[in-house]
Amino acid sequence: MSKREGDERRVQEERMDPVRLAIVGCGGMGRRHLHGLAELTRVGFANVALAAVCDLNTRNAEDLADEAEALLGKRPPVYSDLAAMAKQEEGLEAVDVTTDSGSHHRVATATLELGLHTLLEKPMALTLRGCNMILAAAARAGRVLSIAENYRRDPINRLAKALLSDGAIGQPRLMLETVVGSGNRIVITPWRHYKMSGTITLDAGVHHADILQYYMGEPTLAFGRGELHERYRYRRETAGPGGFYEKWADQMPERIEATGEDALYGTVYFESHGLAQWVFDSAGHGQPLNQRLIFGSTGSLACPGDRNGRPIKLYQDGKAEVTGDDLLEYAPSYRLDPVAAALFGGERVCTYSFPFHETDRKILGWEYHEFGRCVREGAEPEVGGLLGRRAVALVNAVFESGRLGRPVTIAEVESEEVDAYQREIDEYLGLV
Repeated sequence: MSKREGDERRVQEERMDPVRLAIVGCGGMGRRHLHGLAELTRVGFANVALAAVCDLNTRNAEDLADEAEALLGKRPPVYSDLAAMAKQEEGLEAVDVTTDSGSHHRVATATLELGLHTLLEKPMALTLRGCNMILAAAARAGRVLSIAENYRRDPINRLAKALLSDGAIGQPRLMLETVVGSGNRIVITPWRHYKMSGTITLDAGVHHADILQYYMGEPTLAFGRGELHERYRYRRETAGPGGFYEKWADQMPERIEATGEDALYGTVYFESHGLAQWVFDSAGHGQPLNQRLIFGSTGSLACPGDRNGRPIKLYQDGKAEVTGDDLLEYAPSYRLDPVAAALFGGERVCTYSFPFHETDRKILGWEYHEFGRCVREGAEPEVGGLLGRRAVALVNAVFESGRLGRPVTIAEVESEEVDAYQREIDEYLGLV
């Protein structure tokens, strides 16, 4: 049997026995995940089935149940208590935790202790103590823990990784990861601007931390600092990614006083001897910038960012720019699996032109499918607890470096040996 035939048979078997799953957290991210599940169902690969929804805010939970009925044809039961849901929902196997970042350590630990396999939105937790608490709960429970890191699942990032692995630019030496923009507006929700609930530099910056490790390998050392540039932020452009947050716009204050860093400036060293210059500035005015460049020993890649479908450009000494389908010659290992191929229209996609909300739900649908497969097979997710923790460590390592005035290793952050920046958060959360 060929690998492709084996993949197709496995997918057929998974569809026959879907994992019964509840969405825990029925705000904007919960809505986005619901649409991802609906997209997976639409293309015929659903190996997870929505069994319930749960939120302390019962209005949000009822609204999500209504939306689920419209999208999936069946209204799930609504809960406001995790333990009650686990006890009353017969056959419930797993949860998808999409609560606010500051509650992840508490909610994910509770779901694991209830014996439920857990798909957890990024960031894994606000601090390394929170991450380690979740890892310990997963180990005790013997359940799958998957961190919902979606940027690396963009087919364009899959192609970039294949180009790097297949030697298109030789040995990667330098990565420039730069995002500047947003000015002084409230980005999506107010809580993303408070240190004790999850700053935008962690909540969004952890995506870029994961891309750094996806492209360049294991980070070992970081040096830099965080900044709070915009003390006051104002309500503008309230719809958020894909428009999923617009329904709560009238509940948002006109102005907030921020307490968490809105910019991160760092240098990251990798085990491979590569280096990255990393800027994530969510207080930038004037011309916005989103740039991802990788330089190697024989060439360079210009990557388009995430979830926009634009093509990669390859440059090699003395040769013309390579882009589009011509890139495939330099990435022979690049193949999307059957589920991703169905979602994005082919095994070797080089570009796509879906609107953001459609791209978002396709990537989230693919994420769901991997989680369902791992539950059924007892397999380790691509982004499990250790990789999820490392991304959080990388963000916090830059902040710890700024506080200490020296480079810090990722290992000393992960082990909680260095925590000068995080300790205030841990004290607030009751983790120390």
